[in-house]
Amino acid sequence: MESTTPVTILNSSKTQLNVPSNRNGNGDLQPRLSVADIASMSQRASIATDFSANEDQQLQYICDTDVSLEWLYQRLTEKFKCTEEPEPQWIAERLNAIGDKDLDQTTVLRVTFGWENENLPKSVVLKICVQQQDDATDEQKLASRMFRRECSVYEWLSKHKKIPAPKIFVLKKQATEAGNGVIIMEDLSEKAIVGDLAAGLNVEAVRDLLKNLAQVHALSLKSSDWTTMIAENSPFFYRQTSEFVTSVLKNKEYFDESKLQMLNRFLSPTYMSNVVSESCEDMKISQCLIHGNPVANSVFLVNKEKVTAILDWTQAHPGCYGEDVAKAICWNLGADERHENLLRLLEYYHFNLLKYYGSALEEITLDQVKKAYHKFLPIATVSFLLFLPEDLEQAEKDLLDRAHSLINDTVVMGTHMDIAEKSNERTSTPLPES
Repeated sequence: MESTTPVTILNSSKTQLNVPSNRNGNGDLQPRLSVADIASMSQRASIATDFSANEDQQLQYICDTDVSLEWLYQRLTEKFKCTEEPEPQWIAERLNAIGDKDLDQTTVLRVTFGWENENLPKSVVLKICVQQQDDATDEQKLASRMFRRECSVYEWLSKHKKIPAPKIFVLKKQATEAGNGVIIMEDLSEKAIVGDLAAGLNVEAVRDLLKNLAQVHALSLKSSDWTTMIAENSPFFYRQTSEFVTSVLKNKEYFDESKLQMLNRFLSPTYMSNVVSESCEDMKISQCLIHGNPVANSVFLVNKEKVTAILDWTQAHPGCYGEDVAKAICWNLGADERHENLLRLLEYYHFNLLKYYGSALEEITLDQVKKAYHKFLPIATVSFLLFLPEDLEQAEKDLLDRAHSLINDTVVMGTHMDIAEKSNERTSTPLPES
């Protein structure tokens, strides 16, 4: 006879959360449940409606959020058409800690269920929007916009099955009286491994990431439906980025002050916003859908090389492909690997962009891919500094080394830009009349 012993996970300010755990007749905990094979399930997302509990029902809130087990149970059983399934035993765990520089401020949870129905996922991942109030701060409003942006991207991606994105089971885009916005997605953790921020990715993984980004870019170049769903980043987004990076660079003992002075021109919110919004017009190319945050821990990998899913689309926006290309290469490779493989990686991206576009794309040549990469190198450098802690004594060596190498390369490029501008000024100045 199996007994149930409650295990308390975290303290809830609303209702104490008792999570039943499986114990056998000897009182031993049963092994953790595995992720079900749900590859055959539909990738189309369900748009959630409000949940109404009975007046006398005591809801079980998950990990101190306003998402209840009862709401989650109802949504999943409706999605998978198993409404007669009894409420299961379950366990929940928090997968992230929200830091000051996490602009999206979302809470990420994994919930594992004990139901025996193989048509239901054995575990799911929840991404929960920050609580929205009438007197919300600018930071909270930004976080809410970023969450809705990600929901819109997943809505669009769900129409294209070949894009490497997680299966989305439920989207609740807007906060309501019933709770905050929520994304319920498949749990990839037993199919693949998420990349490590500090370690970055190996060259083969970056190649595969660039190939998959090229697929997204090409698809969005061929269609326009996404352009009405996904807006540009707001000016406040760039102000926040600039402020956070400036606070990191106050640790002047870790940086060459002369290089920081030369880097300063790229820290302006106006500079960042203009480069992102105007590059396509300057280069005479169409805008495509940009991921915006192609860092290692936004990618799930098989065998450390094959990208099986790209997550975290909160910074997605219309823009120039060069932004994703520069960030994917600069953020995930150390200096030596980046310098040794840069040309081959750019060639590989260009090849795949043309392949997925499916026809001639004369306006995007390899030379233009190189130009776009260098145009966004300063943006990649500045935004990479967001991954460093404000107290650099706590920074991991690999991250700090990567930051130094990117600053060096950006300063060198800035120097060449200055020399080129001065040379152009001299050649464009008319000679005095004799």
